[in-house]
Amino acid sequence: MPKNTALQVLRTDLIQHPAVRAWGKLLPGRVEPECIEIIRERRKSAVYRLKGVGLGGATVIAKRRPMAIGSIERTIYEEVLPHLLVPALHYYGFTKEDDTCCWLFLEDAGSQRFSPLSEEHRALAARWLGLMHTSAARVAAKVPLPDRGPNHYLDHLRSARQAILRNLSNPALTAEHLALLETIVSQCDVLESRWSQVEQWCDDVPPTLVHGDFRPKNVHVRADPSGPALFALDWETAGWGVPAADLAPARGLLPAPQVDITLYWSTVRECWPGLDIQTVHRLATVGGIFRRLVAIHWECWGLAFDSDLFISGPMACLRSYQAQLAETIGAAPWA
Repeated sequence: MPKNTALQVLRTDLIQHPAVRAWGKLLPGRVEPECIEIIRERRKSAVYRLKGVGLGGATVIAKRRPMAIGSIERTIYEEVLPHLLVPALHYYGFTKEDDTCCWLFLEDAGSQRFSPLSEEHRALAARWLGLMHTSAARVAAKVPLPDRGPNHYLDHLRSARQAILRNLSNPALTAEHLALLETIVSQCDVLESRWSQVEQWCDDVPPTLVHGDFRPKNVHVRADPSGPALFALDWETAGWGVPAADLAPARGLLPAPQVDITLYWSTVRECWPGLDIQTVHRLATVGGIFRRLVAIHWECWGLAFDSDLFISGPMACLRSYQAQLAETIGAAPWA
């Protein structure tokens, strides 16, 4: 099911809904929506669409987040995006639910996702990222954001390897599973042995704002009066570092980058004249390594389950990520 498709539509007793109560703290003038669409509802996070409560009767996206994640997004929307040269969603504000959770309220970006298979979208994303990265380099350094440099991804590599080694004795793991996990550990060992070269490649590009999870589910394209406009959502993985991850190849396009690299380079070289296109291609490859390490790390949580039913999903994902990582490592221009 697409990320922005409603799981359920609520039409009664809306005033008592947690999202409406939180919205009322922020803008009490118009509280009750026409309806509430449930986009995602989990124990620690939720996303709702509040119909008719925004500016001019617009729809508002209400996001409930753990405080640590929500605070990063709040910083991006309040202190960074207003100063950049790229279109951004209207940010209505932030309210605190308690010491552990918060709410963010944003303009609805529409239903059309960015497609790396579309030449128009790839060009649009290249310009958007180029302007975002170069304009943010002057802003984000003054704003407290998490580190998204090479050390951040090295931590993911090490944590993933530790999680795998810790769970190799799980009786639910088959011989095929164990062989796959050992292959991933070997890939991590090889990458760590070459990490100094990864760091050297990253040093070729100025540090800037990094979205960190720039992919179709987090990027929408909308037809505005001035033409198609791109909007990035879900900035909880954002930080300050090398912009490699934002250029990483899309899963269906490996090893090709998900944006038009030539157009990205022509956009950023006005501010970064020393950057050549070979460096940008190399950066996209490094971004692919970074993104797959993060994905592998997050799937390793499932290795603790000692049930065939629960471990099959994480193992299927790890099989896919291992193949993608192998292809990305193979595409890297190692010395």
